[in-house]
Amino acid sequence: MTMKRIRHHARRKVLPIPTRRPSIAAIEGMLVGRIAALARSGGRGLISIVLGAIMVALIGLLIANFIGQVMQSASLESSRVAIQAEVDQLRDEERVLIGAVDYAESKVNVERIAREQLGYARDGDIVILPQIIAPTPAPDPAPALAPPAAPPQPSNAQRWWDAFFRTTAEATDSSPSGADSQQR
Repeated sequence: MTMKRIRHHARRKVLPIPTRRPSIAAIEGMLVGRIAALARSGGRGLISIVLGAIMVALIGLLIANFIGQVMQSASLESSRVAIQAEVDQLRDEERVLIGAVDYAESKVNVERIAREQLGYARDGDIVILPQIIAPTPAPDPAPALAPPAAPPQPSNAQRWWDAFFRTTAEATDSSPSGADSQQR
């Protein structure tokens, strides 16, 4: 029987392997047993666990920072695109306005305004001024004579008042036929 030779360079000792099993592990559980074994091993394993936890925490912080930077970069890129679109629109408006100003200041526009609005003409132009004759209004026909207005009728209250409180002298004056028949 030949024994295999263990190569020293291939062997790694990250956590030391205990030579005997701890009796606490069987009683309280595997996790507690491992922690107790690490404590008995002189703290070398505990230091490895603490360093591993610190490394995991640092890697977590780096990942969180990276994700935050990616999100901020995406936000800045979207706002940059929106601002670039606005800048392009303003440049287009500026080009249109510069063209309008150039035309307004051009000799062609000045001559057009002088001819159309101010009535100027160039030398050699024949100017025709139309004379607009205002139409005279037709005489109004004579107004038709309105029929004479009927005398105003007394109101209903006035008629009742006259019916109850008219004196006998007024009654005889207003009805001559009744007065003549009484005298005969």
